[in-house]
Amino acid sequence: MKKFIMLGYLGLIFSGILTAVPAQAAIPAIEREALIALYNSTNGDEWRNNSGWKTPPLHLDGFALPGTEDSWYGVTCDDNVTTINLHHNELSGSIPPDLGNFIKMTALHLYLNQLNGSIPPELGNLTNLEWLYLDGNQLTGSIPPELGNLTSLEVLCLYSNQLTGSIPSELGNLNNLESLQLNNNQLTGNIPAELGNLTNLKWLYLNVNQLSGSIPPEIGNLTNLVILYIVGNQLTGTIPLELGNLTNLQKLSLSSNQLTGNIPPEIGNLTNLVILYLVGNQLTASIPPQLGNLTNLVYLYLSSNQLSGSIPPELGNLCDLKDLYLYSNELTGSIPPELGNLSNLERLQLGFNQLTGSIPAELGNLFNLKDLFLYSNELTGSIPSELGNLTNLEYMYLHNNQLTRRIPPELAEEGNLTNLHYLRINNNQLTGPLPDELMNLTGLYNYQSDFCNNYLYTDNIALRDFINTKQIGGDWESCQLPLKCECDINDDGKCDMQDWLLFGEDWGRTDCNEAGVDCECDLNGDGKCDMQDWLLFGEEWGRTDCPIP
Repeated sequence: MKKFIMLGYLGLIFSGILTAVPAQAAIPAIEREALIALYNSTNGDEWRNNSGWKTPPLHLDGFALPGTEDSWYGVTCDDNVTTINLHHNELSGSIPPDLGNFIKMTALHLYLNQLNGSIPPELGNLTNLEWLYLDGNQLTGSIPPELGNLTSLEVLCLYSNQLTGSIPSELGNLNNLESLQLNNNQLTGNIPAELGNLTNLKWLYLNVNQLSGSIPPEIGNLTNLVILYIVGNQLTGTIPLELGNLTNLQKLSLSSNQLTGNIPPEIGNLTNLVILYLVGNQLTASIPPQLGNLTNLVYLYLSSNQLSGSIPPELGNLCDLKDLYLYSNELTGSIPPELGNLSNLERLQLGFNQLTGSIPAELGNLFNLKDLFLYSNELTGSIPSELGNLTNLEYMYLHNNQLTRRIPPELAEEGNLTNLHYLRINNNQLTGPLPDELMNLTGLYNYQSDFCNNYLYTDNIALRDFINTKQIGGDWESCQLPLKCECDINDDGKCDMQDWLLFGEDWGRTDCNEAGVDCECDLNGDGKCDMQDWLLFGEEWGRTDCPIP
């Protein structure tokens, strides 16, 4: 009887053992050891999620029983480990070289953790790997050239670490690579010409490193490329005209380097381009009119270079454009009225150039415009009343020019410029009384506008007080220049026959507000040279003490 009971008891134990054994076959012991090495090397007990790794009953190695690995958080297995996905899981410490033993692995995701130390060269053994994400850590050291052995790799993301050294030329062996993201590190040296072998590449991010030398023309071989970002390095030389071969390119950023020479006209071949950033280089010569072919362009940033010549009127073809940044160059000539065709434009920044001529009335067609920055040029003529149509405008910066005449009252008629927050017209030669309509600009922020250094005045106490609340410093009158004589058209300090000769040329005209017409005699800005202007003109006739601007 006792023997029967004992056998039954042993049977129950044996049955329990059988139920604890997992149904899945165990992965190779070397791969289990590599998983345990990863856990121990990266402080696994403190991971955000480590479920399954140490679920009882435990094996002698202190982890869940062999054959349970597919239930360990972040691990996918069949007969081998195929995927490790532990991104954003608070891993800290170093990547163990044992990971090189996962010979069937296709994806390794360790991004957005606190991993440090170097990238093990043993990862170059993972010849079936298709996705390698180590970005968003604190990895140091150089990129192992052994990664060039990963010929199945489609995505290599090492960005936002602290990697140093050069980009291995061996990466040019990764013929299946579609995305190479090495940005936001401390990489130095040249861009390897071998990267031009990656003909399947769609996304190339090398931005925010310390790369030097020139852009290899072989990059022009990457005809499947959609994004090319090399912004924020120390690159020199010219922009290769071979980039004009990248007809699938949608985003091109070469900003914040030390590139010289001209903008290649071949860039005009990139008709799928949405973003073109060339800001902060040393580019010279003129803006190629071929950029007007980029009809899908939304953002065009060419500011802070040494570009010269005139603004091509062909830019008026870019009907999808939202941002046009040409400031801080050496551009000359007039502002093309064709820019008034850019009906989607939100930001127009042309400041710090040497532009001349008048402000085109056609800019009043830019109904979506939020920023109008024309400051620090040599613009002349009057402020077009059509700018009052810009009901979405928030910034109007016209300061530091040579604008003349009175501020047109239509500019601030009720319903116009309803969203304007900043109005800066200081340091011009604007004359006459301020229009009472300026009090309609109730959206102006207090003490953020500037009317100084003109010849402006008002007898309207309410208007005076209103402008004081908007003027930087709170007092717009004390910073005005001595009042100029309206009739001193040639600015020689006198109202005499010389002015009359200028004034009289357009006498009787009634088309002074039409495009391209600027009548000196239209003092009141009503589009006509008539007796109303003469009455203004004649008030000071004969003066010889007019202040000279």
